[in-house]
Amino acid sequence: MSRRNAQLPWGQRSRNVYGQQRRPVGRIVLLAAIGVATLALAYFVFTTAFGSESCSNIYCPSDQTIATPEGYERVTKVFDYNKAKGEVPAGNNVVVGLPLQKPTTDGRNLSFYKYNEVTKAWESITPALLDAQGKQASATLTTAPPVIAVMRRLSPAGYVVAYLPRGQSLSPEANGRITILHTRDFAPASDGTIVGEPSGVKTDGAYAWYPTIWADGTEKGQVPAVSSILSNAASRSNHVQQILKKVQDLQLGGIDIAYMDLPATDRTSFTLFVNELAGALHAQNKVLTLTLPVPVKTPERIDDGAYDWAELGKAADVLQMTPYRDQGTYRTVMPEILQQLTSQVEPSKLVLTVTPYATEKSSEGIRTLTLVDAMVIATKIGVSGNDPKLTTNTNVDIAAINIDKTDNLSGLVWSPEAASVAFTYRQNVPKTVWIENLFSIGFKLDFISRYKLGGVAVEDASSNEYLGDIWPALVPFITSGQAPLLQPNPQDLLPQWQVSKGATEGGSRGVLRWVTPSDPGTYTIKLTLSDGVAQFVNEIPVTVQAKAQTPVGTGTPGQ
Repeated sequence: MSRRNAQLPWGQRSRNVYGQQRRPVGRIVLLAAIGVATLALAYFVFTTAFGSESCSNIYCPSDQTIATPEGYERVTKVFDYNKAKGEVPAGNNVVVGLPLQKPTTDGRNLSFYKYNEVTKAWESITPALLDAQGKQASATLTTAPPVIAVMRRLSPAGYVVAYLPRGQSLSPEANGRITILHTRDFAPASDGTIVGEPSGVKTDGAYAWYPTIWADGTEKGQVPAVSSILSNAASRSNHVQQILKKVQDLQLGGIDIAYMDLPATDRTSFTLFVNELAGALHAQNKVLTLTLPVPVKTPERIDDGAYDWAELGKAADVLQMTPYRDQGTYRTVMPEILQQLTSQVEPSKLVLTVTPYATEKSSEGIRTLTLVDAMVIATKIGVSGNDPKLTTNTNVDIAAINIDKTDNLSGLVWSPEAASVAFTYRQNVPKTVWIENLFSIGFKLDFISRYKLGGVAVEDASSNEYLGDIWPALVPFITSGQAPLLQPNPQDLLPQWQVSKGATEGGSRGVLRWVTPSDPGTYTIKLTLSDGVAQFVNEIPVTVQAKAQTPVGTGTPGQ
């Protein structure tokens, strides 16, 4: 077509029979149509962004002004249920995705909340999952509340995870502070099914409850059973479906997997299992957390064995590392381990676990103790001498035999190398016991801040009074994000002695010199020992007999 004959989109100009130029009617009509379409598009964009009757989604932006509760951050707008959708049939789930007001990659402590018109308060519904772009939060709801929003529970410490042994109640200090609760309820059976019953947890919505499916080498046959399940695609998929069924049947927001002590040969199969499980759970807007053994430091490298942290971190939502037990090397080894893990996994996904259990190490291995068990060892009392019979007006040495510094033992002291209260003793072989309390835990929490980890977990958050009370360190950390770095007063760690009668001397080095009373009888010897926080008392009864009298008429020959 030549330039002369080219026709404009709205038609070619022409003249009428009177020689006058015709008005471009077609052009005007088209321009008007474009204007109307532009206005319609603007109206559509406006009503979609700000909410109107034209919204066709399940939830539409609300025009209500509802305050965000203290301690929370609202990350979406408030949304109303679209009444045009009608009632949700009973038993049907509702899949909801809400756009975030600001994109984020931080999925910590995000949950869907519903507004209760009766109590005028927000109530937690279920955890929220972020999409890959961090622009939308989604979840599967079992009901369709009238008003919802997605909020983040603000915690300077990030995740605050509590593990709770079966049948135990949660520590009062944990209430209102934890964000995730794991109850050790389930185990994998050899056929891939899940055995066990859920704990009777009644969460108030302040934290998410993800029960743990646990397997380790302490129960015969568990680890081989897991290895067999993971060994091929069919059994892995069956196991995934069994886990999904358990999650669905119990209407859980997620699940925690703790398959410990797996051999390194299971590395690939375990990763494939986690990838498949994570994909299936995320498709249902459920959360997957993993409890993994902390890697081992060898002379050559940091060995993570069966657990490919880099790949697992891509699939799971939270990775919790179990406590590193050897307190003698904790402060030298953990920095290397954390340096490697944070280079492989987004630090905000990593959670450091602390424990209220004391640790004992010897050539026989490492074992955990309750604080009370450890202090029972430390306060053990013995009476010197081979003769079990004590007599009146006699000098006797009473020893705290496991902290006796005169016997080349350490006594109860602050160990700067371990940043812990500790003592050494002998029982067949030399042993060292480290006490976990607010002092030692503070120095462990400091690693969370230093490496910008995602939060803290407590190995046993029960109300068991025999455990070390580590909450005085946890509470300020949860509140402020700052670890309290404190040391006990050395004087508080010295043994304190009391006898019901008789003179005493010394005692600070673990041995008390006692002058027995002049009257026979049974007397009490009491030893009080503190870990710098609490006091522990051991007392024993001691029978003192009258000293034998020299018979009258006897004496030295020749007198």
